Amino acid sequence: MIYKRLYKIKGVHMQVLSVLSVVMALSCPTQTEVLYATAEAVEENYVDIDEGRRIAAAIFQWADSGRYAESCNDTAEFADLLNKDLDAYDGHFHFEAPTSKSSSEDWLMAWRADAASSNAGIREVRVLDGNVGYMRISTFYPWDLVEQKLTSAFNLLQGSRAMILDLRQNGGGDASTAEHLVRAVLEDEVEVVQKIRKRTSVEATPLPKRELPAYTKPMVVLVDRRTGSAAEFVAYSLQSLGRAKIVGSRTGGAASLIDEPITLPTGFRISIPVATPVNVVSGSSWERRGVVPDFPGGDDPLFVARLQLQAVSDH
Repeated sequence: MIYKRLYKIKGVHMQVLSVLSVVMALSCPTQTEVLYATAEAVEENYVDIDEGRRIAAAIFQWADSGRYAESCNDTAEFADLLNKDLDAYDGHFHFEAPTSKSSSEDWLMAWRADAASSNAGIREVRVLDGNVGYMRISTFYPWDLVEQKLTSAFNLLQGSRAMILDLRQNGGGDASTAEHLVRAVLEDEVEVVQKIRKRTSVEATPLPKRELPAYTKPMVVLVDRRTGSAAEFVAYSLQSLGRAKIVGSRTGGAASLIDEPITLPTGFRISIPVATPVNVVSGSSWERRGVVPDFPGGDDPLFVARLQLQAVSDH
């Protein structure tokens, strides 16, 4: 099958037909079909309409240039390469190679099962010298799995004079758990920290009812370049409200929210960012730019965090 396809980007009709594209279509027609369908899905669903058109144009160009020709017969490698390219536009894109129905459905169950071997992501809770509480969370598991453990952690730190929340290498996870954590460390009068913007609407998202023990003492949040998504939400929200100082290095910059995967030809699927948070204080988010720390962490971020908390106590 030779692809003589018309597509529309920013109102301009362009015919996709060249010697190279004909050769690639003949040599790897399935891959080309999948890429065209991916581009169309991105243009129709991506949260930012103009950016969606720009990303779609890039995908069409990748298809026509034979960018992934060498992985024509390796679906896993093809998916990996396309994901890396899509990540340059938005870290929440996720392109999946065909897989068995059972393995796809079992992914969530496998993730939930992993919680048992990692204390539901609550990896360390202790009180440091000087009565400074310390809590390290490696990922945000679903709220029903982590509520009891997170409650115990907050109870342990109730007597501390300040807290260091360590979110380094926390790539995110369950948004509800992150929201419960933010709710726990804010005053009751703060009901909303962000709105959710979709292609044609903006809607406020109130924080959940308080379920964890309240903690309103001074805080520092540790982050690094592997801090992402829901973990960035926690750091960015507390920083924007002046509730906590951020120490470390700039975070990954993945703010967009995804919907259910869209099925593509021959069993491929793609998850597309369909919404993005808008902080009520900054009017923006951490998408691409990341959370910018108030203080660099240097060689010992924990030491820097304790210095900042000491400065707060001195005043």
